[in-house]
Amino acid sequence: MAQQQIVVSVLGCGIMGSAIARRSQHMGLHTIAWDRNFERARKVGEGVEPVEHLLGAVNKADVVVTMLADAGAVLSVMDEHRGIDAMKEGAAWVQMATIGLRGIMKAEQIALQRSDVVFVDAPVSGTKGPAEHGQLVILASGDESKVPQAVHALFRAIGQRTVWFGPVGRGTRMKLVMNAWLAALMEGLAETLTVADSLDISAQEFEQVIAGGPLAPAWAIAKLHKIEAGETKDTEFPLKWADKDVHLALDAVKETKPRSLPELESIAEAWDRAVAQGLGDYDASAAYLALQTSR
Repeated sequence: MAQQQIVVSVLGCGIMGSAIARRSQHMGLHTIAWDRNFERARKVGEGVEPVEHLLGAVNKADVVVTMLADAGAVLSVMDEHRGIDAMKEGAAWVQMATIGLRGIMKAEQIALQRSDVVFVDAPVSGTKGPAEHGQLVILASGDESKVPQAVHALFRAIGQRTVWFGPVGRGTRMKLVMNAWLAALMEGLAETLTVADSLDISAQEFEQVIAGGPLAPAWAIAKLHKIEAGETKDTEFPLKWADKDVHLALDAVKETKPRSLPELESIAEAWDRAVAQGLGDYDASAAYLALQTSR
């Protein structure tokens, strides 16, 4: 008897949700796409099945992925609009959006309404390109012993590796740490290039010095190229969501072990202003543009 095809339903067809859905379909998983804006779901990609109604998208799936904008959207879809009720017995809810500590605690409480559904907290490290090519790092947490094979199949399809961190919430905590690190790198790069510009040093000259050495993470070099090419409108991860994630990290520290974080707080303020200036839908590398317009 032929093995039944795994069905994955991706809720949220933004940059990352669409990329994950395309990769999942490409790797042989039957993939459904749902978004509040049905036109976005229809445009995800060839082979991905767009479904207009939430409950119809959820009740077919072995794995339901939430990759929505924020905690409010995730909780609304799964609780208020009863996505959790529509899930079939034995299915898994994989929460991949960055929703902060309070968000993941509330999501877990919603999941507990269904003892027959497995809940996995699994934000990812990586942007659109890595998602398209199956190179995400999955920061998973939950009861790994109960995770169905369908989830592992999805993780193999979209990720280069999966790291398990223990109980639900630990994956989100690691994601917040990662986001704080990336924010510091991004703002540091933006300000460094601004110093270089003031001193008549080109981005190419700066890259010649740091390329291939310990001072040059590949991610930062990619963002340098984006800035140098004037491609900050070509969004891999929007500045407004990077700003949101910085605030989530700051909130998490306040809620656990309050500490002074002057650099991260300064970044949050700078990126708040950048979003207010209309740069929120640009790539995170537009932090550089914000410095040019603040003169």
